Amino acid sequence: MLTVGVRGTQWQSEVTPWGDVLVDGETRLRWFIAADDRWYEPANETTIRQRQVSGVPVIETRLKVPGGDAVQRVYGVANFGGVVVVEIYNDSSLPFAVAFDRADISTMREPSPTGVQGIDLPSGSVVFPVGHHATMRAAIRIGAANKISGKLTASELDALPGYEQVERGWIAALQVSSRVDLPEISWSILLTQKRCDILLSEPQVSDRQSDDVEFILDITERVRLGDKPAQWASDVAVAAEKIIKRCARNKVVQWDEDRAILAAGMVLDRAGESRGRDDVARVWANLPESDVSREMTAFTKSSSRCPSWIESQLVAQRRDGNIDICPRGIDESWLGVNFECHKLMATPLHTISYAVRWHGERPALLWDIDGPTGVRVVASAIDKTFSSTDIRGETLLSGFANVGVK
Repeated sequence: MLTVGVRGTQWQSEVTPWGDVLVDGETRLRWFIAADDRWYEPANETTIRQRQVSGVPVIETRLKVPGGDAVQRVYGVANFGGVVVVEIYNDSSLPFAVAFDRADISTMREPSPTGVQGIDLPSGSVVFPVGHHATMRAAIRIGAANKISGKLTASELDALPGYEQVERGWIAALQVSSRVDLPEISWSILLTQKRCDILLSEPQVSDRQSDDVEFILDITERVRLGDKPAQWASDVAVAAEKIIKRCARNKVVQWDEDRAILAAGMVLDRAGESRGRDDVARVWANLPESDVSREMTAFTKSSSRCPSWIESQLVAQRRDGNIDICPRGIDESWLGVNFECHKLMATPLHTISYAVRWHGERPALLWDIDGPTGVRVVASAIDKTFSSTDIRGETLLSGFANVGVK
């Protein structure tokens, strides 16, 4: 199931693969369509298609009907303490009717006085006609303890943000962190989805039972998305110390441990804890180099590890302090395809944006670093001769290496 909600609130709602809306794990609203030929119950239909709009918490479910689709969109807004909006759009050439299985929701207008006919729906169901290319809006107002609260008036409901406004709001909130435009399109979508999941969830906790790597990566994503770092600095420092001790004891550093230590330094730096940041950096420099995994399957389920894995494939900080662009090289399927990355975490003090443009078989690299001067940029897997301490610049690299990034 997919989740909708509002950043920083205590409530969430889930949407089933066929568009039922759940709050606090309980089914709260089901929908049915009366089209020109018959009644459609989405839970039992084979033509259901569902997606997250732009990867953000706006869930679109499409049901095939004569002449086109019945389109349901579900999203959360912060108005009135929290509202789940359910829009039904008639993307077909014929009118149809939508039925909801409860009457205590907020709706744009009064239901049809003839009620439900031709199908056995739950008691209390209500029906609304929806004209060609028209929209019917309903809403569930969330009160204390995730319970349905009072109804909204028709004017209040009509004034709520539309799904496109909510989509733009989420995208704008994510722009403060990194973004990518890559031949591997799924990476950009995953960055959006996982960061939205983080913002809709409770922060990780740091205790004896917690995953220290997951905790640091979760907090780091929150800080990069605008949360204040000072409240997490102490717990992040303790978690980083435990990871460092484990790596020193095992004499090996996993890719996610390496990213967590790097991320901890960033959080401490943004919290103004320069001494702690420098202590972490000094110990980290003496650890073995990590081997970045190329396989992504294990990380897609982790909201915190997934963005870190994607960034680790695109930039790395080496033990000598160098920023290494495309540390795993360029995959064969990417050759000849322009791509770019923005605001990747390169060191605790630096972010980097770069683009690759092709001149025949040779890649041209353009880069821009945000942070103190003096850091060195390399692209060791593509051109071992390239090295620069310029904060921004461009160069034509001498070759490429493809290593089968997946």
